[in-house]
Amino acid sequence: MWRFIGIGMDCLSSMLLLAPVMLLLVKIQGRKIRSLHTCALLLYICAMAGIYSVTGMPTLYYFRFELSLNLIPIVDLFSSPLQYLLNILMFLPVGFFLPILWERYGSLKKVLGFGCFLTLFIEIAQVFTFRTTDIDDLLTNLLGTCLGYLLIRQLGRLCHVTLPLTKEEEEERGGQCFYLLALMLQQFLLQPYWSAFFWDTLL
Repeated sequence: MWRFIGIGMDCLSSMLLLAPVMLLLVKIQGRKIRSLHTCALLLYICAMAGIYSVTGMPTLYYFRFELSLNLIPIVDLFSSPLQYLLNILMFLPVGFFLPILWERYGSLKKVLGFGCFLTLFIEIAQVFTFRTTDIDDLLTNLLGTCLGYLLIRQLGRLCHVTLPLTKEEEEERGGQCFYLLALMLQQFLLQPYWSAFFWDTLL
């Protein structure tokens, strides 16, 4: 229970810093701040911040080479089934929001490609933390991404909604890169200190 509360608090503290940056980027790109696209974008960034919080990414405060590998797939399925389920659920928003926000992710192949890239980035980054780089994370994260994509496609058909919500070329070329860069810099440079200050202020 406290673990989920902690993740929620990390997401909230991250969004207090990230939301103004995201809205500024939206404004610079000439988009409407009050739009469904912007709401979906903020939810997506919040979900990404949650993924960063759960996976224990390296930060400026804690950055140390500590190699720990598991290359045997599904080795803990029966001893820790809940962990597999949580990993799947964690990446559902990735597959869910990508087709909503960007036209280039209109196919399952493209969405899984990004899910694979994101997972590999996280697993390689975990070499510089206390976490284990695990083949199971790649498999479950890709499954979660796939299920999220299938879910939004089904909802789109049922509700007769055309995806993505907008189709502006400027967003296609660079939007996501700017958002992810801002998120990674915030998580690496500021989040440990900001999160500690946020917790101390509330408690």
